[in-house]
Amino acid sequence: MAGLTPIDGVTPVATLTPNPTQHPTPPPLLVWTRTQSRAQFAALAQLRWCLFRNSFRRKGGIGELIARIIFLPLLAAIALGPIVAAGFGGYFIIAANRLNLLPALTWGIFALWQLVSINISPPALSFDINTIIRFPLSFPRYLTARLFFGLLSAANVIGTLAALAADIGISIARPSLAPWATLLLALYALSNIFFTRMIFAWIDRWLSTRRAREVLTGLVLCASLGFQYLNVTFNPGLQGPHHHPSTHLPLLLKIFHAIQPIAALLPPGLASTSILSFHQSHVLAAIASLIGLIAFAALFLAIYAWRMQREFRGENLSELNQPAPSSTQPAPRPSILPNTQPIATHRSPLGLSPTLAACLQKEFIYLRRNTNQLFGFIAPIFMVFLFANRIGTSGRLGDFIFPVAVAYSILGVSILSYNCLGMDGPGIQLYFLTPTRLRDVFLAKNLVGFLLNLIELVLIFVVLAFVAHPPSTLIALATLCWLLFAAFTNGAIGNLRSLSAPKKIDLSKVSRKQTSQLSAFIALAVVAACCGIGFAVIVLTQRLNRPLLMIPLFLLLALAGLIFYTRVLNRLDTIALNHREALSEELCKP
Repeated sequence: MAGLTPIDGVTPVATLTPNPTQHPTPPPLLVWTRTQSRAQFAALAQLRWCLFRNSFRRKGGIGELIARIIFLPLLAAIALGPIVAAGFGGYFIIAANRLNLLPALTWGIFALWQLVSINISPPALSFDINTIIRFPLSFPRYLTARLFFGLLSAANVIGTLAALAADIGISIARPSLAPWATLLLALYALSNIFFTRMIFAWIDRWLSTRRAREVLTGLVLCASLGFQYLNVTFNPGLQGPHHHPSTHLPLLLKIFHAIQPIAALLPPGLASTSILSFHQSHVLAAIASLIGLIAFAALFLAIYAWRMQREFRGENLSELNQPAPSSTQPAPRPSILPNTQPIATHRSPLGLSPTLAACLQKEFIYLRRNTNQLFGFIAPIFMVFLFANRIGTSGRLGDFIFPVAVAYSILGVSILSYNCLGMDGPGIQLYFLTPTRLRDVFLAKNLVGFLLNLIELVLIFVVLAFVAHPPSTLIALATLCWLLFAAFTNGAIGNLRSLSAPKKIDLSKVSRKQTSQLSAFIALAVVAACCGIGFAVIVLTQRLNRPLLMIPLFLLLALAGLIFYTRVLNRLDTIALNHREALSEELCKP
C-alpha cells in the first residue's frame, strides 16, 4: 500500500489489503442499564394506559364505557360483602379469642380469589403480549412484564382487598399482632397471585389441544355441578323449615377431620398457623410457617416462570393442534382425468339448501367444542333439578314453576347468541369471498340456538314431572308460545349486536370473554323485558279471569317477534358489508 499513488486526487484506502498480522478491533460491549429497564417498563405502562384509553375511542367504545359504568357498581356490591366479611371475621376471631377459626378466614379468602378468577375474566388486550419478545428484552424482564400486565385483574384487586380488610380487623382487635399479620397476609396475597397466574398459564397450555379441552371441560362441569349439589344439600340457609342440619353434621365433621392435616400444610393453613403461633409466643413455629409460605410462593412463581420461558423461546400454542406430517404415508396422487360430471346441487333430506345444511353441520361442530355454550345449556337444567322439589313443596309459585324455570334457562344460551361470529374468527373473510349469503349463515346459527331452547324446555318439563309435578296443559302451551317470542326477539337483536360488536372467541384461552360487556348487558335487558311482558300478560288474563287468553296473546307476541326477526335477517348482508372492516379487524387479529 505504500507504493500506491493518488489517482485524480483520491487517496487509496489502506484497509483494502488487510494485514494478516493485524486483528479487527471488537466492538465495545453494550451493557444494559437500570435506566433502560425503567424506561422499558414505563413504556409498557404507558402502552397499557393507551390501550385502555383508546378502547373507548373506537366504534362502539362509548357503549362499552356505559356498560362498564353500569356493571362497576354491581361488581362493587358483589365484592363488598366478602371484603367486609373478611374484616369483621378477622376482628371477631381475635377479639373473641376464637383463633381456631383463623384457617376458615384464610381458606375463605383463597376460595374468593379463585371464584372471582373463574367467573370474572380480565379484559382482553387488543394485541398479543408475546409481541414484546421482538424487542431487546431479557427473560427476567419479560417475566416481570407478564406479571405486571395482569396485576390489576378483578381477582387480584378483590382478593388483596379482602386480605387487607382481614389485616385491619386483626390489627384493631390486637395491635401487637399488626406487624406480623401484615407481613403474613401480604405474602399470602402474593402467593395467591402467583398461584392464580400459574394455574391459568398451564390451563391455557392444556387447552391448546382439542382432546385436553374436552377432558378439562368434563372435569370443570362435573366439579361445578357437584359444588352446586353440595351447596344445596348441606347449606342450612337453603333447607326447608323442617330440616334438621344435625343429620349432615357428623359427615361434615368426619370430612373436615380427614382433610385438616393436609390443609394445614398448604398456604392458607400456613398463614393462619403462623399468626396463631406468633399470638401464642411460639416464634420459631411462626417463622417456620412463614418460611413455608415463602417456599410455596417461590414454587408457584418458578412453575409459572417455566411456562413463560417456553413461550419466551418461541412456543406457539396455536400450532400444537396441527398434526405433524407423516413421512411413511405417501401423499395422494392427483387425478389425471378431469371431473366432467356436474356438481350436485340437490337439497338435503330435510328440505334445506346445501349452504344452510353445511352451515348447520359446522354449527354443531362449534357447539361440541364451545365449552361455555355447553355449560350454559346443562347448568340451568341441573339447577332446576335441585330446586324444583323444594320450591314445589313450598307451594310459593304453584303452576308457574315451569315458566320461571324456562325463563331462567334461556339466559345461558341467549347471551352467547350475541356474538354469533366469534367462533368463526378469520373465517369471516371467506364469507365475503365466496357466494355465500350471511343470511343463511346467521339462520343456521339461530336455528341451533332455537333448538337448544326447545330442548331445554322439554327437559325442564321432564324434570318437573319427575321431581315435583308437571305443569298444566294451559301453562305448558303458554310457556311454549312465550319462548318463541323471546327466542325470536333475542335472535334478531343478537344478530345485530354480532355484526356491530363482534368479539373473537379463543377456546385455548380460559380467561377470555365470549361477548362484550355491552352485549351481555343488552342480552340481560332483553331477557328481562321479555319476562316483564310475559308477567304483564299473565296478570292481565288473571284480572280479566280469562286464563285461556294467554295462548292467543303470546302467539301474537311470537308472530310480532317472527316478523321482526325476519326483517332483520333479510338485512344482514347489507349490514355486514357496511361493517366488514370492523369485522375483519376484530375477528382476524391474532
